[in-house]
Amino acid sequence: MMIGRHLVILIGLMIAVAGGWDRSARAETNIMLIVDASGSMKKKVDGEQRMTAAKRVLAETLATLPAAARLGLLVYGHRTAKDCSDMELVSPIGAEDAGALAGRIKALKPIGETPIAASLELAAKSFTAFAGQNNSIVLVTDGIEECAGDPCAAARAIGAAGLDLKVNVVGFTLKEEQKKLIQCVADETGGTYYDASNSAALSAALASVAQVVQVAEATPPDDNILAAQNGGTLLAAPSDEWLKLNDGAEERATTYTGAAVWAFKEGKPATFDNVEVLIPATDQYNLKDFEVLVGDEGPLGAFRPVGQFTTQNIKMMQAPYQRFTFPAVTARYLKVVFNTDHGGGYVAAHELRVHGTVDEAAEGAAAAAAPAGIDLLSPANGGALLAAPSDEWAKLNDGAPDRAVTYSGSAVWGFKDQQPASFNRFEMLIPATDQYNAKEFELFVGDEGPTGAFRSIGPFTTVNVKLMQSPYQAFTFPPVTGRYLKVELKTDCGGGYVAAYDFRLIGQFAEANATATQPATPAAAASGNLLDPAMGGALIAAPNDEWLKLNDGKEDRAVTYAGEGIWAFKDQKPATIDGFDVLIPATDQYNLKEFELLVGDDGVTGAFRSIGTFSTQNIKMMQSPYQHFSFPPVTARYLKVVLKSDWGGGYIATHEFRATGALTP
Repeated sequence: MMIGRHLVILIGLMIAVAGGWDRSARAETNIMLIVDASGSMKKKVDGEQRMTAAKRVLAETLATLPAAARLGLLVYGHRTAKDCSDMELVSPIGAEDAGALAGRIKALKPIGETPIAASLELAAKSFTAFAGQNNSIVLVTDGIEECAGDPCAAARAIGAAGLDLKVNVVGFTLKEEQKKLIQCVADETGGTYYDASNSAALSAALASVAQVVQVAEATPPDDNILAAQNGGTLLAAPSDEWLKLNDGAEERATTYTGAAVWAFKEGKPATFDNVEVLIPATDQYNLKDFEVLVGDEGPLGAFRPVGQFTTQNIKMMQAPYQRFTFPAVTARYLKVVFNTDHGGGYVAAHELRVHGTVDEAAEGAAAAAAPAGIDLLSPANGGALLAAPSDEWAKLNDGAPDRAVTYSGSAVWGFKDQQPASFNRFEMLIPATDQYNAKEFELFVGDEGPTGAFRSIGPFTTVNVKLMQSPYQAFTFPPVTGRYLKVELKTDCGGGYVAAYDFRLIGQFAEANATATQPATPAAAASGNLLDPAMGGALIAAPNDEWLKLNDGKEDRAVTYAGEGIWAFKDQKPATIDGFDVLIPATDQYNLKEFELLVGDDGVTGAFRSIGTFSTQNIKMMQSPYQHFSFPPVTARYLKVVLKSDWGGGYIATHEFRATGALTP
């Protein structure tokens, strides 16, 4: 059994050399055994079948390997005779331990052909996810190519593929002319060709192999610099689910696709060359494609790419963390982008690890300065929403982190008692990544009331991610002073409409100007609403019955279209009016825009004289949703209202009217 003993030593040395068995690289070592089970393995050597000898020595060799090795098994010629397609990936890399592989080898029967080139090509596909790691194929064969393939060309393709993959070849009982035809496989990939009969040169290496294996079992240091217990901190992520990825609990996190940023201990720089992904079982929701980036400018700063990687959707039994390596980098922040899953429709990931060292002597990242001032929009500080497209906007300064479906549009806030304030920081709550989050917006400041002139502070853009230390994203600008803030929400992050959250405006009241003249407050109506049926107001002519809704006190929507209606005051007696109110309960493209008021004394078909033409603001005034239009007092028996245009919807749908004044004694 001399040849069997030599083969044990040979294969053991090859695998030891291929793997290295350094514990620090244990998850980097990937070895695929290609076992020849062709018909020629039925031939005898030293009185027993070659296949029998190979089974025994392979089992003995596998039994000596440390559990840290990640092994795979590919076999050819074991199922059908004269079939060059008879190749099978019996066990993917890392799927089973050495004992299980030995059991699979024991069951093999030598039957078929020797498709070496095709087997190499098939085996190489298993290493696409392990580029940059310590990868090798160990080919054990007693023959040469029998299926018209070109093993040398296949080896050259492996060498050119960038898989960091060597092929080591064991020539089992090969003749000299056969060795020359197969040795190129090792040469082209940087591997080594071994002759099974060359035992004298290899026997001395067995002791070295045993020593390397002994060192491999040492316990590695706890150098996972991403772990929360070691100071790793999640700074920005689409949701709180991402917090599970470095908490050490190894539970499932439904992250979906997206990107997250971690800082290392105290924001100090760290040096590392790997990322590990836990794959505890095959699952269609497991993370598949992902990208790694690093940076030094904070979670929203610039990042430089490290590489793109792909997991294997299988549990590696020796080490369920799949390790991805790259040239060592030094940075303060790590960004990981989850791109795809394995077909389930969303990503559900597990623990991530990064092994490296933190530069303890370096300064930590500078802490963000606390904003100076108070939240001028807070109702507790006197902030008040004055004008907005809808009541949803009132949620944006109520201090509660609730969702407001605002759509695009603009709103105006006043500060305490509408006095001036100085400010230089606006904050917007982004509680999670969401396609409906506000993206682009613009800030304005003004002094003339909610419908007056405003000057732009500037346009801004949010980042569609949650900042974990403080989910309020801050936008700073040179200090400005004004009485009112207008916020225009322009775009969302792709959902089709804007749903925003709480706003904050940081500043101080402008004390030096606190006694300045306040904007004039419209005078209250002297008497009452002359159109109110309770005061005798009556619609006496109109295009249709919808117009009756405009003075019934119910404030319901009336689809009036363009046209004109005529109201008489009580008993068609004269009255003096000096104001007209239009209810605008919310921004709406069908709201009344332009209208004209006229008065007369000669009945429905008589002459009318114009008071003036007016335009509404397509926005709800929050203190009073009735928009007031005043004019010099006029006295008449009848009021005509001509509705001219809407805000782009194609027809007019308006609401309650009021005419302020008093009946003439």
